[in-house]
Amino acid sequence: MKNLTPQIDNDLKGAFFENAYSPFVILNRDMDFVDVNQAAVTTIGVGKENFIGKNILDIFPYLEGTERYNSYKDVMKTGISTGFDELMFKGENAEIRFMSRAFKIGDYLGITTLDVTNVINTIEKLKTAQTSLKEVNENLQRKNKELEDFSYVAAHDLRAPLTNLKSLLQMALNSNPSSNDFVPIVEKMKVVTKVMCDKIRALNEVIAIKSNFSEDKEEMVFSEVMSKIKLSYSKEIIEGRTIIKEDFSSSPTINYNPVQLQSILQNLMSNALKYRHPKRKLSIKITTKEIDGKLTLTFKDNGLGFEQNLADKIFRLFKRMHTHVEGLGIGLYIIHSIINRNGGNINVNSKVNKGTEFVIQFK
Repeated sequence: MKNLTPQIDNDLKGAFFENAYSPFVILNRDMDFVDVNQAAVTTIGVGKENFIGKNILDIFPYLEGTERYNSYKDVMKTGISTGFDELMFKGENAEIRFMSRAFKIGDYLGITTLDVTNVINTIEKLKTAQTSLKEVNENLQRKNKELEDFSYVAAHDLRAPLTNLKSLLQMALNSNPSSNDFVPIVEKMKVVTKVMCDKIRALNEVIAIKSNFSEDKEEMVFSEVMSKIKLSYSKEIIEGRTIIKEDFSSSPTINYNPVQLQSILQNLMSNALKYRHPKRKLSIKITTKEIDGKLTLTFKDNGLGFEQNLADKIFRLFKRMHTHVEGLGIGLYIIHSIINRNGGNINVNSKVNKGTEFVIQFK
């Protein structure tokens, strides 16, 4: 029977070897280069004459003792081909990622490679895009949850004064304007109306802050920001003989939005001054330092404090721990919103009649 297997001469083999798109090298049993194609020369950036006769470890010394080098030698012994994925090579012009395949050719070792740099880069870009989409989705879910909570609290807290106002109005309509009962009703209506106006004003303030979260940041010096805040509260600080200790030596600056940073520190200061203990001087200690690689601010006072089991509620809108002083309970809510929006977190530790400590970890 006639042999139909095509006979390929050495010239044709050589043409295939030289014109292959991927780098291709041939080594002998001693791991010396016997031949390399033009693609290998172009990729590695070393002339062909610098390959032939040299050992693979002369060109790639980092291979010595590696699994890859030992596998090449095993292929020569066993004749069983082997491969490696996602290898890295730093050439003169670029960083290349490739797949490698080693196989036996007669008494020689053939090693061919495939450049997969673009494929891997594309995969990494897709992974990055997927991560970004996940972050966007989580951010939207968080915002939706905040909006739901905000809407619920707003509706709940405005419903009570509206109901009271409606009842008082009906009482006023049913009463005789000249009777003694009319004046107290009107006075109560004034109080309820003021509560409603204050809460609506507070809601507008919160909405304005939330809708104007700016990403603009700049290098801020804590001591300079605190100086401005102390100046704005100078009357309260002096009258109460408040002691304020600051230590920003470990972390004196932060890259943050100026308006947001001032709002955080100002609301903390306002909170401490408002809820001071009546039987002792107010003492405030403010420090910054790096903890676990993140800038951390601690704001501690010796004020009235509150039960620690209420700590998870203190940052809610219109939530107040004490009612003996005026306030609407939006300061800590604003602080919490700003910090969360910027990827940080805030924790609070408090004891009744001992004081409160806020710990803010910036992103």
